[in-house]
Amino acid sequence: MIKIGIIGKGFVGSAVEYGFLCDNSFNSEIKIYDKKPNLSTHSLKEVINTSDFIFLSVPTPSNLDGKINLDTLHNLLIDINKISHNSAIILIRSTILPGTTRVFSQKFPKLKLVFNPEFITEKNANEDFINQSRIILGGQDQLTEKVKDLYRLRFGNNLPIISTNYETAELIKYMNNCFLATKVSFMNEMKLLADQLNVDWDIAIKGFTADDMEILV
Repeated sequence: MIKIGIIGKGFVGSAVEYGFLCDNSFNSEIKIYDKKPNLSTHSLKEVINTSDFIFLSVPTPSNLDGKINLDTLHNLLIDINKISHNSAIILIRSTILPGTTRVFSQKFPKLKLVFNPEFITEKNANEDFINQSRIILGGQDQLTEKVKDLYRLRFGNNLPIISTNYETAELIKYMNNCFLATKVSFMNEMKLLADQLNVDWDIAIKGFTADDMEILV
């Protein structure tokens, strides 16, 4: 049985839980810790010290100046470092600047950190997790290979998995986030233009073909 821990039961953490439990053929045990007691199944100490893989799904919101706020993630790693007596691989799912995981790995050398970004939407989080187009893993080879085995066991051998260093994995996440924002901004501008030109937006969208959309994806 594979023992999986989840810290943070927002839509990202919940999708991880769903993804590993929805297939009855996958033999796993899930333990969850969240700062909201009603969302937790176990204490932080239990999750940390009885799991093989731990998914950290905590927010890294933007400050007023636009910089990423790492306080929640950093403080969590401090707590984990204090209480960890296990050799669990810790998967960081949060959006962070390239180089951040390496800084954390140097500050907390006993923790086995892998950067494993999520590419899911809040509306369809569960479906997005079980239908991922690729898995990105950043970190030391001996750790990413073990995480690769986990995903292979759950999703099979046809799922593309890219193993790389911390910085490349972190930049891939940023590239995807920025490109998504670009697509949204583009469509918003087209809608404004359509309104000014008295264009039927619904028909315009239908005329924006699947091939055109593919260019933007």
